[in-house]
Amino acid sequence: MELKFWQKPPYSSLLDPELAKESEIAFYDLASLVDKFFDNMLHENLINYKISGIALKTSASLHHYKISSIIREEEQIQKMEELKKFRERHARSIPKALPQPIQPKMQIATKDELFDAMRSAIIEVMQNKEKIRRRQMRKEELKQQRIQMKSKAQLPRELLKHISGKDQTIEELHESWLNRIKATIDLNSKPTSFYNLTDIIKTEEESDIGMKFALVRMFLALMFLSTGNKLTLSQNEDFKDISVITR
Repeated sequence: MELKFWQKPPYSSLLDPELAKESEIAFYDLASLVDKFFDNMLHENLINYKISGIALKTSASLHHYKISSIIREEEQIQKMEELKKFRERHARSIPKALPQPIQPKMQIATKDELFDAMRSAIIEVMQNKEKIRRRQMRKEELKQQRIQMKSKAQLPRELLKHISGKDQTIEELHESWLNRIKATIDLNSKPTSFYNLTDIIKTEEESDIGMKFALVRMFLALMFLSTGNKLTLSQNEDFKDISVITR
């Protein structure tokens, strides 16, 4: 029996995130790979939504894994640099001999001059410590901000645009469909279904290829909303209509 395209490398790696992490696929151009995956799926006689959902979820996990690896490498490099600077600052060195004056002059300091010198030295030490403390706090804040920004692990804009059809995040796409479903249920005063939701797509999409993309996006949105406990999906038989109920 001839294998499907998603059963062959490199697309087969999108169906097993652990296998993909062990290989070098996690550092490929994931957006391009997912784009080719869905392009091949659209040319199939029958679109396999389950395989498409697994591939999409795996690509998101791989992208998060890729970003986390980069963050760990950068943190390790920063630790090594800080350790190197610390060793350089505290490395012992033999000072050069100070030139001695031929005829040193003796000066008499008063008590007030001595106290002023001690006071100035103490103030200077305290000011230097405060500067160092503020510099370290600012450095730590910037470090945490970089880590938080990188740890969001959002998918690239090119991939989001391919999936959602516009420049919006996955969360925005899901929220948009959730609002549409709630509005449809409120209007009809009864639960809706997958076939009923396709009527919304038919009114928005003119081309066949655009409708196929929209159907894939809607189905994946329903899957993610269901796993997020925002919708309840039920189907009595395979290839039958899917009932959609909001929670």
